[in-house]
Amino acid sequence: MECRRCGNKDINYFYSGSKGYYCRKCIKFSRLLIEEDLNSFNYDVNLGVEEYSFNFKLTKKQEKASSICAKSCEYSDVLLHCVCGAGKTEIVVESMSNYLKKGLKVAYAISRREVVIELEKRFKSIFKKAKVISVYGGHHDTLDGDLIVCTCHQLYRYYKTFDLLILDEVDAFPLKGNETLMNISLNACKGKIIFSSATVDDDLKRILNKRVYKIVRLYTKPNNKPLVVPKVKYLNKELSLIYLYYLLRKMDGQCIIFVSSKRQAYLLYKLFKLFFLCTYVYSDLDDRQKNIDDFRNGKYKYIFSTSVLERGITIPNINVVILNYYSIFDESNLIQMLGRLQRGLNSDLGEGYIISNHRSKQIDNTIKYLKEANAYI
Repeated sequence: MECRRCGNKDINYFYSGSKGYYCRKCIKFSRLLIEEDLNSFNYDVNLGVEEYSFNFKLTKKQEKASSICAKSCEYSDVLLHCVCGAGKTEIVVESMSNYLKKGLKVAYAISRREVVIELEKRFKSIFKKAKVISVYGGHHDTLDGDLIVCTCHQLYRYYKTFDLLILDEVDAFPLKGNETLMNISLNACKGKIIFSSATVDDDLKRILNKRVYKIVRLYTKPNNKPLVVPKVKYLNKELSLIYLYYLLRKMDGQCIIFVSSKRQAYLLYKLFKLFFLCTYVYSDLDDRQKNIDDFRNGKYKYIFSTSVLERGITIPNINVVILNYYSIFDESNLIQMLGRLQRGLNSDLGEGYIISNHRSKQIDNTIKYLKEANAYI
């Protein structure tokens, strides 16, 4: 017995209802009987929508990576392994254009709805003739377009539909470690997949080892400067607050201070707002977007954030401080958080700091990764 949608074979997850057996492992995506057929989502792609343009020029390294990726995804899957801020989105545009030119179905899937909304705007400015739609929780009235941008959770609507699927941030929650969601995502594609990631963990290696794929690497950002290797301080909690105050007092420019929990974000905000213009954010905060926008627009100098800001936000010349007690953040988290630094051609300022109460494998591996990437410059 096997679920056609999520690939589950564990008999303990199957339940016999009034109409037959169904899988409980993926029931949140709707009840699917074992004997039910899953049909691909059929829609037409308009011809002549493949033309694209950027409001900037790709670097030579980006152009090379783009060309290799476009040629490779014609005959195999691709692992696009790039450092944070290398321009992964722009690199896959040529591949998308080639598929659209043939009238084939293309989707770009990523974990977070905020990034989906942002990407919809970007792709509309890049593919001006194409109908670009976004699909995410609470926003799925329109499911067909020339180019579909969606959260990974919404891929269950598109079984065996896409000829090219860009699966971005495969190292991130909720895809990371979620076999059910990963299988649903893979089953949305009948053609080739571009796996895009800054880090390659064991879960991703296991998936790739079952497929024919080409690796395309880019370990430099557009400014062609080395990645920022953070300064690391090992202090207990009490001393870390004093050190954080010292850092913020002398710091030029804005700063994101990453913390491990909603409670910590709020408590540190309450304390440090006595001394600085600051705000805070976490995933289910009612004023989340307002606080982010106010910070982005310069109303506040500092923002205390959970990992919600580790991806999908670009602010020129930002600084980053990570409070990493008890190894709460893994290597992927740390790399992504530090990846907010020096994003874009004109962003070459900003420093990174990790403050922890003990040395950890995660911190050591992060430093090693950044130094190895810099060796390719």
